[in-house]
Amino acid sequence: MRGTFPTLLYMYVFNSLMPVFLLIVLGKGLTRTSFFTPDLARNINRLTYWVALPALLIDKISNATFSSDEVSRISLLLILATLLSIGVAYLAAKLLRIERKSLGAFIQGSVRANNAFVGLPVILYAMSGMRPGLEAVATVALAPAIIVYNTISVTVLLAHGDKQQRHPAATIKIYARQLLTNPLIIACVIGLIFNATRLPPALPIQRSLTALGNMALGMALLSIGTTLSFKGIRHGFSRSLTASVIQVFVQPLIGLALALMWNLPAIDRQILLIYLACPAAVASYVLADIFNSDRELAGHIIVVSTLLSAISLTLIIALGN
Repeated sequence: MRGTFPTLLYMYVFNSLMPVFLLIVLGKGLTRTSFFTPDLARNINRLTYWVALPALLIDKISNATFSSDEVSRISLLLILATLLSIGVAYLAAKLLRIERKSLGAFIQGSVRANNAFVGLPVILYAMSGMRPGLEAVATVALAPAIIVYNTISVTVLLAHGDKQQRHPAATIKIYARQLLTNPLIIACVIGLIFNATRLPPALPIQRSLTALGNMALGMALLSIGTTLSFKGIRHGFSRSLTASVIQVFVQPLIGLALALMWNLPAIDRQILLIYLACPAAVASYVLADIFNSDRELAGHIIVVSTLLSAISLTLIIALGN
């Protein structure tokens, strides 16, 4: 029987992660061959962000049965690991002597993980069936982190950009708009209200949400592929590589230390580490552009961290089984 377990483990990891990266590669390939025109790719990204993923979150959260203590622990450690990683990112930025214009993009690129677009698909592919209600726990635990990620990004970009020096009132307005109009935050709040009141949406609406949610994960991964660009990636590669290493390797290590200190159960620990090992969020490029930060660096961090996440996620899934 020697060799059976390593073979099964390899197949489990392969089957869990390969669909994720195949869809990302497919999205890139469809864009390179012009099957996805720039307008179509942009609209698919918008449809995923504004419609499909919010529908998925409302559907999963509103019908979820979960332990609030379990969800709270995962959320707390996810947020705490992210906050501690900010300190590591600032230290790295100082060592690399990153200028003010690029600092905001570097910091948010080091800590803002793409959990909704990558983390949820990986967890659903890798961990579905392990335990009843696990999917609900993973989805609900993500809700507070989405709020924190947006708060961190806007705060960091405001602190190190130049817009706040020219238009203080305008930047406050942008800050509020980014937080209050984020569709993922709104969806999480709606889902939690339905869950708390035990009054789910009417059946036609529920079925519509389920149908939209079922297409969300595939569209999210295709969208990542359409946004990846290797143009100019050699410029300042040490910066994008450093931020990516913090994003997909340092954050999970911090999270692992916290999880062991809190005696987090193995399954919950794996959910936490998968979320922390995700690549930089595509939204970080959009926000860097809005706040006049270094959008090229933000884009390069997304590309490099996506490539490196194949290693980090593979290790986490393999070691967690």
